[in-house]
Amino acid sequence: MKKLRLIIVSIGVVVGVGSVLLLLYTQYDITLNSQTTQESRPIRIACSEPWVGYVPLVLAVDRFFKENQVAVELIQPQNQTSTEELFLNGSVDGLCSIFTTAIFQNSEGVNSKLVWVLDYSGTGDVILGSKNMTVKELKGKKIGVEGLNTFSHIFVLQILAKAGLYEKDVQFANVAAQDMVKALNTKQIDAGHTYGPAKLAGIQSGYDIVATAKDVPAIIADVLIFNSKVVETRPEAIGAVVKSINQGKEYFDHNKENTYFLLSNFFNMTTEEMQDGFEGIQVLGLEDNIKAMNRSSSNGNNFTTLYESGDIIANYFLERGQIRQLPNFDEIIDPRFIYAISKNETINDG
Repeated sequence: MKKLRLIIVSIGVVVGVGSVLLLLYTQYDITLNSQTTQESRPIRIACSEPWVGYVPLVLAVDRFFKENQVAVELIQPQNQTSTEELFLNGSVDGLCSIFTTAIFQNSEGVNSKLVWVLDYSGTGDVILGSKNMTVKELKGKKIGVEGLNTFSHIFVLQILAKAGLYEKDVQFANVAAQDMVKALNTKQIDAGHTYGPAKLAGIQSGYDIVATAKDVPAIIADVLIFNSKVVETRPEAIGAVVKSINQGKEYFDHNKENTYFLLSNFFNMTTEEMQDGFEGIQVLGLEDNIKAMNRSSSNGNNFTTLYESGDIIANYFLERGQIRQLPNFDEIIDPRFIYAISKNETINDG
């Protein structure tokens, strides 16, 4: 098996993140360094913490980018905040993001294009609480989320709404997903949203699942986005990236054992953690990506599109005054690369 090329970037966390992000979000054009060398340098993609939903991308790094003659550097910062900062300051071209984040960033003038949906979370994202706790019993309790006005916050609010509860009925605490079990143990919170290895650790520690992302379909979607200028100037390379990721998904479907071994080494995860992760998400392939990015596939097909989940997310931001107007999702979602693959076509530069 070929050795994966992995670049580790270590970035310090800046105190006063809110003001820093505000400054970054107002940079209306993300300028990539060394414009003259843009077309020759590798495509740089940043993805943070270990997440099994990135499996098609990991397999593309291992097998298919070279086959499709596209140079790619996969960069893994320490956390999602650092990962997003790299994208916002132009240090990377692409970002493994969450659809909620992409919507908010675009509303702030950060021009990006969504080219692939990696996964929809089902039971992968959960709210953990004490034994036999129900959603209704969260009233008056303190709930841990990964930041206010984030995908984590929206997920919990949607769960509460289904039980007839409102934001005013609970308290929120900002707790990182990997620290949620510790916060539960120390009684800092009564319940909390988490995922990945932390979810499994919480269950093993005796906490119960109060609700899952399956209860609010497609609210949590991991996506791959690229800087709009890169998509405009290097469509052939972006097309090759998307083609390679699709091949990665196809390889995964037919070679589960080999893939588990690769991911275990790549992410330093146990087999149990990986299996639990895959059981909790829907990894999307080409057909599902076409459905997800097609407005006309909405309504009555038992599949939630990005347009449907995007409307829920954007209206939430609008009602809270976080964005000034509803976005035009056709300016965010760019399905031409998946359509090209389905038609066996190539998008050329120029």
